[in-house]
Amino acid sequence: MTQHLKLEPSPISQTRVAKVFSPVCECETDTARIEFVLRRADHLRIAIRVDGRERVIADAEFKRGPVHVAWDGRDAAGNTLPDGTYFPVVHMLRAQRTIDLPNPIRIDTVKPTITLVATRVSGHKLRIFYRTSEPAHALLFANGRRVVRTYYTKRRAKFDWYGWVEGNINPPRLVLEAEDLAGNRSTPERFASA
Repeated sequence: MTQHLKLEPSPISQTRVAKVFSPVCECETDTARIEFVLRRADHLRIAIRVDGRERVIADAEFKRGPVHVAWDGRDAAGNTLPDGTYFPVVHMLRAQRTIDLPNPIRIDTVKPTITLVATRVSGHKLRIFYRTSEPAHALLFANGRRVVRTYYTKRRAKFDWYGWVEGNINPPRLVLEAEDLAGNRSTPERFASA
């Protein structure tokens, strides 16, 4: 029987689980999405392991095909769980199988910090050098409108903004922020270009 189970294809495939999220960020990543494809219809109980117990996030019949559920990072009493790593598990009631999904989910509620290191102006280009407390995207706002979001999440980096006008008597109000991988935003850092 064990040999037969090894040869049988997995009852779920194409698993995608959020790696990190922040249940307190009030952003797109305030829930952890769990997605997979179910090979056969079954009654599933999908849960998150919390301190040796399971927090059930779905308990229903699912058709063959894509399954999409989300976890809000809370325990059964509705309290936000502490930062840490949690593990999703799928119980297939009719198939009488339990599958531990290989992708852990990390809750991160700590806001990053960002520090402006230096600025350089050259014509219409403003180069900003910064560092962050953890891997995070740098965000630049000019007069309240976001004008830059870095693609990379380096802790020490620089980027260029081409909206600067050298010698402008009314320079824009600039604010620098960091957004970590979980979606937490730093405290805004206002500055004036050199």
